[in-house]
Amino acid sequence: MNTPALGFDPGRARNSDDGFSAAELWRLIVDNVGLVILIIVLVTGSATLYAYLATPSFSADALVKVDYPNPNVLGVNSQTQQQMVPSTLPTDAEIQIIQSRTVLLPVIKKYKQDILVTPHQVPFFGRVSSLFATQGDPMPAIFGLKSFAWGGEDVAIDSLQVPGRLQNKELTLRVLPGNAYQLMDHDGNALLHGTVGQVASADGISILVSHLAARPDTEFAVTRFSEYKAVERFLKKLKVQESAKDSGVVQILYENDDPKLAQVITNAIAQTYIAAHIDQHRQEASVTRDFIIGELPRLESELKRAESELSKYRTDASSMTPGTEAASYLQGSLDLEKQIAALKMQRQQVASRFMPSSREVRTIDDQITTLTAQKEAFDKRFSGLPVSERKSADLTRDAKVAEDIYVAMREKASELAVTRAGTIGNVHIIDTAVFPTEPAKPKRLIVIAAGGAAGVILSVLFVFFRNQLSRNVESPHVVERHLNLPVLGAVMYSNEQARLDRSATPASLLPGKVRGADEPALANGASRDGNGANFLLSDDGPDDMAVEALRAVRASLMIDIERARNNILAVAGATPGTGKTFVASNLAALHAQSGKRVLLIDGDLRRGRMASIFGQSRQSGLAEVLAGQLEADDAIRASDVPGLSIITAGRFPPNPSKLLSTTRLPLLLEYLSPQYDLIIIDTPAVLAVSDANMIASNAGTTVVVVRPSAQSESELEQAIKRLDLTGARISGVIFNAVPKRRSEKRTYAYASAYAPNVTQRDA
Repeated sequence: MNTPALGFDPGRARNSDDGFSAAELWRLIVDNVGLVILIIVLVTGSATLYAYLATPSFSADALVKVDYPNPNVLGVNSQTQQQMVPSTLPTDAEIQIIQSRTVLLPVIKKYKQDILVTPHQVPFFGRVSSLFATQGDPMPAIFGLKSFAWGGEDVAIDSLQVPGRLQNKELTLRVLPGNAYQLMDHDGNALLHGTVGQVASADGISILVSHLAARPDTEFAVTRFSEYKAVERFLKKLKVQESAKDSGVVQILYENDDPKLAQVITNAIAQTYIAAHIDQHRQEASVTRDFIIGELPRLESELKRAESELSKYRTDASSMTPGTEAASYLQGSLDLEKQIAALKMQRQQVASRFMPSSREVRTIDDQITTLTAQKEAFDKRFSGLPVSERKSADLTRDAKVAEDIYVAMREKASELAVTRAGTIGNVHIIDTAVFPTEPAKPKRLIVIAAGGAAGVILSVLFVFFRNQLSRNVESPHVVERHLNLPVLGAVMYSNEQARLDRSATPASLLPGKVRGADEPALANGASRDGNGANFLLSDDGPDDMAVEALRAVRASLMIDIERARNNILAVAGATPGTGKTFVASNLAALHAQSGKRVLLIDGDLRRGRMASIFGQSRQSGLAEVLAGQLEADDAIRASDVPGLSIITAGRFPPNPSKLLSTTRLPLLLEYLSPQYDLIIIDTPAVLAVSDANMIASNAGTTVVVVRPSAQSESELEQAIKRLDLTGARISGVIFNAVPKRRSEKRTYAYASAYAPNVTQRDA
């Protein structure tokens, strides 16, 4: 009965779940733990080097408080003016002012931040050497590189003026003997020579080097930045922000390699900002006072006119005391008129600085319109008031408004005179910068910890993507998940078999010669006379883990072979070097040792090596039988393993595919099958030649031998498809020469416990 094997289904080959589970990822990490640790060490080491070699940067900060501006600039009390106070503090505008060139340029020039001087250093080595140097005591040149600075150099340039063509360009300052120096352009052309402590000038260039401690021939890179570039670079080290939303407290934070410089520059920025603000406050006070002084004569004239008209009316009317209703009208209209008059004066003052369409002017106009409408509505309420009383109230109101405004303006003028001479504004320093004792960056512990974390992530990603991109078949899980094929067993790499191979043949003659512990244990490839059984692992090392694994494969195959159409087992592989011969020969020996009559046929008529394993000659074998030159019974030879007979490949013919394609092969197998319990045929690589397909089509069962990294997933899939197309019944896959994996350490331990004769290095 021909029962199909639970094996390959071309339609389902890649329809299985391609997901990568957490367990598989963990197994991959454990199997590549050495590489993972190496990457972690390299990345963490690089982070550690950076943390200790990077130039530390220190930061200092100062706090500035911004108060609400005074809306009553003219000194006239007005409810409407109080409403003009902004709902939020103008900190955004103040932050922009602090970052402006007006504030920063004086600080940049004072502390020479528009001049950059850096020593020429050999990358990495120069920085390491400088860690052991003392400032002001230059280190001797290393490796004869005299032009490079090796640590301890110190230079101070008090001034440097260059023409526009040399601004933002790197110049070179070379130290000369005798406390002298030379300034060169980027092409090496000399620009001028100078002496330390003296101003040197030539061709529009002027420089003053106040201090220089360096070996002769040492070079420094010197750059003089333009104002725009200097501010741009300075802003990269400056951070200005509101410490808390709507708090009105602005934090000024500046970073510099020199902690003392970080402190003094931060304080200088705050002080320059305060000074600029006070100067602006003085200017505004001066402008406002001049406006008031100019308005006082007019206001005085209006006051005298209003008082004169009121006095004249009272004399003519012979009445001094208004009635109750008139008093109410007087008080209400007085408040509204004072507000309108104050706003009109303020508009006149604001209009001298802003366009009529500006927000400031339009805001005042809107308020005047609103108050005027309120006054008109108020006047209508007292339309029934007697004319005499209303006129008296109007005149009294006008006189009172004129008097209040005149007095307030005189007082404001005196106040502004004091303000103009004072040093008070609506901003002030809360905290000055202090000397920073610890660098702001790099934070060594954080950098090293981040490097370690990055190393872990990168190492995992590396082994994961390397595994995904290589697409090599590395483990049985790939076959089961992607190709939907059962794995009959995993044969561990055997050091004992490697020893047998080296003993059988010189290493130079070994095909795919063993290079180390990760190479498969393959049979040797040269013919040899003598007792070949000594080179069969199942005979020489019966307790080896590889043999134990093959016994498990034998048990799995026995049931499947019984269900097949015949007792013929073809052992195939996708590519050369998978260890098909090793698996076929040892499986045959193990079946024979279990009491079965087994025939092992070397079906590789191109590179068959079965004869060398069993110490037989290749003078006559399968090739001669298929060519009709030898009878089948004459080709069968006994081996040193009881119950095991072999047919070698014979002499390699020029046309092996032609011999295998004749009817003699199926007739031969049909003749031999009843005589044995099991026939095992070793075949060539499936993808290399078509021989394996023709042999497998005559076998009731076919197994595919896979070796980790010997074939890609696509190669294995293509080989299985070819076998399937020829009618081969694929029972499953045998993994051969599997290296010991850390993820399966316990499995090895269990196997070793039941293998008392296995040495410690083989366990």
